[in-house]
Amino acid sequence: MPGTKNNTCDGSPKKAYREVALVTIGVHGHSLIDDSVPQELPRQLLLAFILLISCNPAYPEKPPLIKLVETGLPAGWEVRHSNSKNLPYYFNPMTKESRWEPPSGTDTDTLKVYMANYHSGPTSRPDGTGQGEGKIRCSHLLVKHKESRRPSSWRESEITRSKEEAIEILRGHEARIKSGEVSLGDLAMSESDCSSARKRGDLGFFGRGEMQKEFEDAAFALQPGQVSGIVDTASGVHLIER
Repeated sequence: MPGTKNNTCDGSPKKAYREVALVTIGVHGHSLIDDSVPQELPRQLLLAFILLISCNPAYPEKPPLIKLVETGLPAGWEVRHSNSKNLPYYFNPMTKESRWEPPSGTDTDTLKVYMANYHSGPTSRPDGTGQGEGKIRCSHLLVKHKESRRPSSWRESEITRSKEEAIEILRGHEARIKSGEVSLGDLAMSESDCSSARKRGDLGFFGRGEMQKEFEDAAFALQPGQVSGIVDTASGVHLIER
């Protein structure tokens, strides 16, 4: 690194800094949180960049720019964000595998804290991105069970409850929502087994043929502001709000 263009350890800051709100790169189950990174920094050079700024005396009076944040994910996995769905997902850059549910071996308690701190945010899209003719926008609260297509979630690495137990749980949520005690969105943030929980259950805009048929039929039958009864799909049991 010493002697390469624009890279110094003699006290001069590295060129071409740009401010970013958050950078997360998975390294052995951690994420790197950084307030500033060089423009167009290739991912494979990130660790070299960390070493570079660590030896740079231009930052002696400042707290470390980069800190490790536990994600709870197994080594090699990281959290990314889907722009099309406006939702977080899990990705392994070595195997190129991506999934909506956390991989096996995830520490779900640690993941809950990480997601709450770094992947919670507003659900609205001021520019209306995703809206189109024939599309609707819905939120939902999902409770999975052991017969679900993927019986795991960011809340639990292995879901063992029966379908009947899941329905009873959802009935309790439904009663609280109908009574006005809590909104579906607020409840989804802590109780939904879908990754959309971090967006208050928001699924964005979707049209016919984009969701499971049972979910689609129930969602399109709702009027704006209306909440469905319990909807059963291969994913689990849902409450849907249009």
